[in-house]
Amino acid sequence: MEVAVLCVLLLAVPSQATSYDPVKEGWALPVYVLSPEGGWDTPEGRSVWCGLMAYRDKMAKTRAGIGGYEFEFVRDFDKDCVAVISFLEGRRGNDVVKAYGRQGPVVVSGFGEDLGLREGKGVLPYAFALDLPRGCVGSALGRYVKAYRKGERFAPLADPLDIYMRPAVNGFIYELPGDIAPFWVQAGMSLDAAFREIRAGGVDGIASFLNASDTQYLWVKCKSLGLSLLSSLPLWAISPSLEGILVADQGWAVDNDPLLRDVTLEVFDAVRVRPECPGMAARAFAVASWLGNALKLVDKVSDLREGMEKAASFSLGSQTLLPDPVTHRTRGRKVAVLKLINGNFVPLCEFRLNPDSELEVRL
Repeated sequence: MEVAVLCVLLLAVPSQATSYDPVKEGWALPVYVLSPEGGWDTPEGRSVWCGLMAYRDKMAKTRAGIGGYEFEFVRDFDKDCVAVISFLEGRRGNDVVKAYGRQGPVVVSGFGEDLGLREGKGVLPYAFALDLPRGCVGSALGRYVKAYRKGERFAPLADPLDIYMRPAVNGFIYELPGDIAPFWVQAGMSLDAAFREIRAGGVDGIASFLNASDTQYLWVKCKSLGLSLLSSLPLWAISPSLEGILVADQGWAVDNDPLLRDVTLEVFDAVRVRPECPGMAARAFAVASWLGNALKLVDKVSDLREGMEKAASFSLGSQTLLPDPVTHRTRGRKVAVLKLINGNFVPLCEFRLNPDSELEVRL
């Protein structure tokens, strides 16, 4: 009877165990993650989180993590965070890069095409980005002309005051042999006059580094004269009516990668959910892998920045990327050249490009 009473009393005592916190225990390193535009409760936000959880699950399955550590991805910043991952673009993305890029902690963007990682003559010491800089679009278009349109002349049109398009102009001109001078057309100037001057020079096509409305005007002119039109605009800015226009994009190569099915399976194995945007999950997994590879190289967590510059290669779908210590971006990124046919972008070719400081947006 006494034993029975004792058992009842023990069962009645509430548990004194507290919730386990791996960060407080010292073996999990917090990494602050900023969601894509729209927040976490969007297809993009949920997919990013799934990709991060898949990487965390992969680390947890190893015997000792990475040097005895694992990453704990958090949505609120804490002074103990060892790194920041950002999926913000545009002005907000640049604000994040500037806030952490000078003094730390390490901040790495899951995008970064239009982010300014450079400051003065150097690069922000703690800022990194997965994407190539904006000028890669011009480089890919220039390589396309050089490789597939030999003997044809393309005249670049650009606005000298457009800081976002200037790197693409540089990339295009750099890739082509001979002296190619762009026709500078400032806002408010007549495109007709520039077009007549270009046409008099006997060109086979136009490379537009102008805004969407000016590019649409050039498309009408080129179509009437049987000229080819290249554009450095992002895919979302191209009207489906601009049949035959050629563009370049590094994001297309990620979102249409056949090996995204492997990423989807890895995410499903970890969280039992299929990501709604596999490309976003792949970006998140790649950024986390970059951080993990950096952690493997350093003796102290405080040296993570140096590890980011020298980390081993990691995967973004079928792409094997290597950090570039000069630009703080990745080498070997695929950039696709696409043609708009019947309202859909059809790939013509892909080029593997490396970052170059001359292709960076100067903010």
